[in-house]
Amino acid sequence: MPDFCAAYGCSNRRGVESRARGITFHLFPKTRERRRKWELALRRKGFAAADRTVLCSEHFRSQDFDRTGQTVRLRDGVVPSIFNFPAHLQKSIAKRTTTTSRRAEDNLPTGWSQDAPRPDAQGATGQRGQSTDHLYALPACPKAIKAKLEEASARVRKLQREKMNSLRREKRAKDNMQALLEELKEKNLINEELKDKLDCYSDLPVQLLSRQGVEYTKAQRDFALTLHLHGPQAYNYLRDTLHIHLPHPSSLQRWLE
Repeated sequence: MPDFCAAYGCSNRRGVESRARGITFHLFPKTRERRRKWELALRRKGFAAADRTVLCSEHFRSQDFDRTGQTVRLRDGVVPSIFNFPAHLQKSIAKRTTTTSRRAEDNLPTGWSQDAPRPDAQGATGQRGQSTDHLYALPACPKAIKAKLEEASARVRKLQREKMNSLRREKRAKDNMQALLEELKEKNLINEELKDKLDCYSDLPVQLLSRQGVEYTKAQRDFALTLHLHGPQAYNYLRDTLHIHLPHPSSLQRWLE
C-alpha cells in the first residue's frame, strides 16, 4: 500500500513519480514530545500519527535537511512549517495597537482602511503569492537534482572515454607487435628477459596470426611456443583479453610432440 503524505490538502505519495520530482518522505518522530509537535503543526483536529504515517519533504524548509550523505535526512528537532492551509485553519495574528498607531489611523483619509493594501503593493503581493505557489509545486531541492544529473553525465562521459581508450589500445596492440610486447611488460606479464627473447618477432604482423584457413608459419609457431612456455599468463591475456587469435594450448602441445 503506498504511503501518502499526511499534510492537509497534500496528495503526494511515495512512488516513482514523486521520486523523479525529488520528493522524499519522512516518518513521524518516535518520541512523544516531538511527535506531538508534528501533529499540532498539521492542524488536523483529532489527528494522531501512526507508526507508518509520513510527511513529504515539501513541508520542510531547505535548511531542515541534511544532504551530506547518500540518504536525505531531517536534522534533529525540526518541525514541519510549510503548508497550504485553507482560510479557516490559518492562524490569526493579533494586531498590536499603540498610541502612535491610533493617532496615525485617525489621520488617514476618509474611506481609507489600515488593513487595505497599498495600490503599489498589490501587484507585488500577487506576484509574491504566485511565485510561492510555483515553488510549492517544484521538487524539494532542484539544485540537488541538477547536481545528481551532472554527476551521472560525468560518469557516462568518463566511461565513454575509457571505452574509446581501450579500443585504441587494442587496435595498436593488434597492429604493432612491438607495442603489444611493451604493453605486456607494463602489465608485468613478461619480464625484461622474455621481452628480449620476443623482440626478434617485433616485425611479425599480429593481424596475420591464426588467419582462418591459413596454416601457421614457422615464425608464428616459434613466437607462440616461446611466449606460452615462458609467459603463460601473457599468452592467456593476448587470447582472452585482447582477442588475438593465437593457437590453442592443445595445438602447442601437439607441435611439441
